[in-house]
Amino acid sequence: MPTGKIIKLVHLCQQTYSPNSRLVPDRNEKGYGILADDHSREVYLSHEMVAGLHGFDNLRCGQLLEYTLENAPYLRAASACAALVLPADALRPAAVTHGPGLSVGS
Repeated sequence: MPTGKIIKLVHLCQQTYSPNSRLVPDRNEKGYGILADDHSREVYLSHEMVAGLHGFDNLRCGQLLEYTLENAPYLRAASACAALVLPADALRPAAVTHGPGLSVGS
């Protein structure tokens, strides 16, 4: 899956007041975002495409997301979830210990 960095997030509940709208605690996840992909192109992300109950509410600018693209002439994410970021030393192989009774390759 390709990854992209969130460069813009708009939570519609943080916009100016609309007289016919109602805000409900923990249910204001509507909005959209823009991701920058590996080629610096902008990918549109709707709140509906983020996995998880409060997935869109938990997103922050600068965060990495894994996404899939819709089959469309424009760049729009079909699904998205937070990318797993491992520390650099997590991918190093474990140290091999040499001691009495241990041989390499056995």
